[in-house]
Amino acid sequence: MTEPKRVSLEFVDDGVLVAGTALRGDRRARLFFRSILGASPIDGGYLCPRRRLNNSALVLKIYDWLLANGYEAEGAGEVKTTVSSELERRLSFARTKEAARKQKGEAAEFDFSRVDSAMQSFGWSNERKLRPHQRVGVAHALTAINVGNFSVPGAGKTTTTLAAAVTHLQAGTVDLLVVVGPLACFDPWEKETRVAVGSLIRARRVRGTARQRQTIYQQTKPRDLLMLSYPTAAADQLTLLDLFKAHNVMLIVDESHRVKRFRGGVWAPALVELAKRATVRMVLSGTPMPQSGRDLYTQLNILWPDSQLTGTRDAFAARVDSDFDDVVRNVMPFVSRTPKSALGLPPYVIHHHLAELAGTQAEIYELIENRFRRKIADAATWKDKIDSLRRGRPIRLLQAASNPLTFSSRDAYFHLPRIEDASPTLMERLTDYGASGEVPAKSAVAVDLIRDIASRGEKVVCWSNFIPNLDYFRSLVGEVLGIPCYQVDGRVPAGRDALHGDNGLEAEVPGDADTRESVIDRFLRQQGPAVLITNPASCSESISLHSSCHNAIYLDRTYDCAMFLQSIDRIHRLGLPPDATVNVHIIDALVDGRETVDGLVEASLASKARRMQQLLEGAELLPFNLSEDPAVDAEGSEADLESLLRYLLGQGE
Repeated sequence: MTEPKRVSLEFVDDGVLVAGTALRGDRRARLFFRSILGASPIDGGYLCPRRRLNNSALVLKIYDWLLANGYEAEGAGEVKTTVSSELERRLSFARTKEAARKQKGEAAEFDFSRVDSAMQSFGWSNERKLRPHQRVGVAHALTAINVGNFSVPGAGKTTTTLAAAVTHLQAGTVDLLVVVGPLACFDPWEKETRVAVGSLIRARRVRGTARQRQTIYQQTKPRDLLMLSYPTAAADQLTLLDLFKAHNVMLIVDESHRVKRFRGGVWAPALVELAKRATVRMVLSGTPMPQSGRDLYTQLNILWPDSQLTGTRDAFAARVDSDFDDVVRNVMPFVSRTPKSALGLPPYVIHHHLAELAGTQAEIYELIENRFRRKIADAATWKDKIDSLRRGRPIRLLQAASNPLTFSSRDAYFHLPRIEDASPTLMERLTDYGASGEVPAKSAVAVDLIRDIASRGEKVVCWSNFIPNLDYFRSLVGEVLGIPCYQVDGRVPAGRDALHGDNGLEAEVPGDADTRESVIDRFLRQQGPAVLITNPASCSESISLHSSCHNAIYLDRTYDCAMFLQSIDRIHRLGLPPDATVNVHIIDALVDGRETVDGLVEASLASKARRMQQLLEGAELLPFNLSEDPAVDAEGSEADLESLLRYLLGQGE
């Protein structure tokens, strides 16, 4: 019978002392301790320095290696406590994972009576009666404890999370709820909390100066729901750690893809540290992987901040690259995703309308086209032509087809300078256009559509990607139709009580200042017809318009399919009245009877939509492969640029 290989572990001032005669002559041990840990050999063992690890992390790393290599590791005192605690934590994680796997995969019975009892105790409103898919989400959240709800946009993730939260509050598992997210999510959380449970949970925004925020923390009571922006959570990390120590906290990170940064940054590390002190953790996002599978890393580490789900950063990246399906299989017990088909929504109806460019606008569009043709003519190879096209910024054609006034100012979102062209003809046309009072063709068609929609007493949201076009169109609608018209864009602060200051934190908003919330609220409460004019960059997340608006008009679209579909979700989401029909109106420009760049965008979006809808609306967890820079997706993929190049060369498809 082989003698067991026993080794003792002991904390010392400089690190961990590993001793045992069994280590002598073991080449693998010598490699591990000396080469990997940088240990110094001593009589009968090794002295392992802490280096960048604390004592607990170091002793666990040693323990795992010894166990994997056939050793029996023994320790007394603090070493024994550390190892025992870690083994229990791992066992608890394994039990939870298995329970979650069974609950999801085998449709295991879940006793919903405690949820119903908790909701009854909190006076849960019938207005927020849980739908079947939400009950499934609550059951999963209470089984897996720390979960990611990655259900499609508009699936009611906030209500599902609140139902899980009141169950934890009623059971005494937690006594404080902390939501961290973009400012735009504060209003939905307040509204859902107020409708669902009234005043039994007090929703409070943590904003203002450092002193004002400190006062809010000091006044925090059990059953409060604190809402913090990402910059606030990072800036107040030390104070929050003390607050988390004093309470059993349920940490909820909303629109969690905002903290997807794989390396560096401030928000992600701060939230992971806070997660270590939280009793229960949830992350919410309808688009958890906008760029790649690596986007899951921080979100999963917020759920399980000891890296149980991910392993090390480099190991996770390697697994994502080599076998992403295996990564998904491993994390699925802790992730739920409701597809849009489960929401029972009627399909929306798309209507296409043509707008013939005329007068100076048609001349400007053709001048911009010809400028691109001259650029690509000078390029020798097909690749050079594509590169030349990309450098020329194809989005300029979208601007010309929508409204040439968009050339008159700098566009910070798309990194577009105010147009200054060497061609005196183009500059003269732009000057003439601004002074002529000519109405852009697509705006004229949109006004007619609004007139028809308004005649039925209905509301409509009008989308454009360009701020000057928003300003122009609002003025036009007010002048021609004289119906209530509201506008939201990046110049309007996202939070009711907060503006971003120079340091990224919030500063007090003057009492009479408009915010996105107040503008949208007035639009939705407006009796009779009304128009909301906005851009996808400002209102594609955390905004719900479906309660009283079921019409959308697109003055222009870019090649960014995800942004387009997410904007439709603002009016096509859970809670839509059963008799409502959602109408989406798309206006495409023509010039001299031929299609413009709008036709290419339509063809591109149509081909992308099927896959993108599978990603946005399907049950599978897959990356979107979008760019970090919105301008890149807006101006199209390589295939989109090739199609545009053929169009400019007159080659057709």
